[in-house]
Amino acid sequence: MRRLFLRIGVIALLVFAGTSYANAADPVTIRGFVNKRTVLIGDRVRYTIEAKHAKNIEVEFPVFADKRIGDFEIKESGRKTEEGFFGRVIEARWYDIASYEIGKHAIPEVVLKYGSKSKTDKKSVSIKPLDIAVESVLSKGVSISDIKDIKAPIGIPEILRNIIIAFACILIISALVWAYVKFLKRKPLKLPHEMAMEELEAHKAVFARAGDVKLYYVGISDSVRRYIERVFRVRAPEMTTEEFLISLGLSGSLSAEEKASLREFLSSCDLVKFAKYSPDKDETDAVFNTARNFILRSFERIRVVPSNVEGRQSQSRIKETKDVHI
Repeated sequence: MRRLFLRIGVIALLVFAGTSYANAADPVTIRGFVNKRTVLIGDRVRYTIEAKHAKNIEVEFPVFADKRIGDFEIKESGRKTEEGFFGRVIEARWYDIASYEIGKHAIPEVVLKYGSKSKTDKKSVSIKPLDIAVESVLSKGVSISDIKDIKAPIGIPEILRNIIIAFACILIISALVWAYVKFLKRKPLKLPHEMAMEELEAHKAVFARAGDVKLYYVGISDSVRRYIERVFRVRAPEMTTEEFLISLGLSGSLSAEEKASLREFLSSCDLVKFAKYSPDKDETDAVFNTARNFILRSFERIRVVPSNVEGRQSQSRIKETKDVHI
C-alpha cells in the first residue's frame, strides 16, 4: 500500500515538474507549415499557423488584409483549439490559399504576439517564409500555339449602313402611305334604314330570278325585324310574331298606326312562311312596299341618341338626313 502511494506521488511530482518546466522554459511554441510544397496552378494549399502555450498565455494571430497572403489568395479559413499535454493549449489557424501565376512563390514571414493575460505588454515571434512551387497543367516543354487573341469587332461599312437606313425609311413611308390611302378609301358607316333598304332590294332581286316566294317573304320579314332591333333595341329576330307584337304593344316607340301596319305585315308574312299561302304578284309587290314605307317613315320620325362608336362616327352623315341621330 505504501508503495502504491509512493508511486502516485512520484508520478504527480514528475507531472508538476514537467508542467512547470515547460511553462517556464518555453511558454509559447509557434510554427507554420503547409500540406504540400508543389501544386498546379489554381490548386489549393492549406497553410496552418499553430501556437502551443500555457493557459495563462494569450496569443494574437495575424490579420491578412484583402484576403491575401503574399502572392496567394485566401479561398477559405478557419480555427481550431484543443488541450495538449502538461496543461498546455494548442491553437491553430488554417488558410486554404491558391495562386494563378506559374513559378515559385513565397508565403511571407508572419509575426505573432503573445503575453500573459494579466499584462498589457506583448512579445513578438515570427514564422519564417515558406516557398511553394506553382506549376502549369501542361507537361514540361509543351507550348500552346493555337490560342489567338480576340479579334476586334467587325464594323458595318458606311455604304451598307446607308442602305439599311434608306430601306427602313422606305418601309416607314410605304406604311404611312398605305394607312392614309386606306383611310381615304374607307366606306362611310351606313345608317339602319340604309342597310334595311339594301337588304330589301337584294331580296327582291333574288325573288325576280329564282321565284321562291317563301324565301322572299322570310327575307323581307327578317330585314324588318333586324331594322327594328337596331333602332328600337328589341330582340325582334329571336321572338315569335306574337311575342314581338306584344313587346311592341308595350313600347311607346311606335305610333298606333305603325303598330297596326306592322301587325298586318307580319301576319301576311306568316301566312306564306307557315300556312303555305301562295300570294299573287300584287301581294308580293304590296308586301315589299309595306316594308319599305314602314322603314322610311319610322326612321324619319324617330330620334335616337348614338350609344356606340359606330353611331358617333356616323353623326356627320345623320345630320345630312334631317337631323336624325342613331
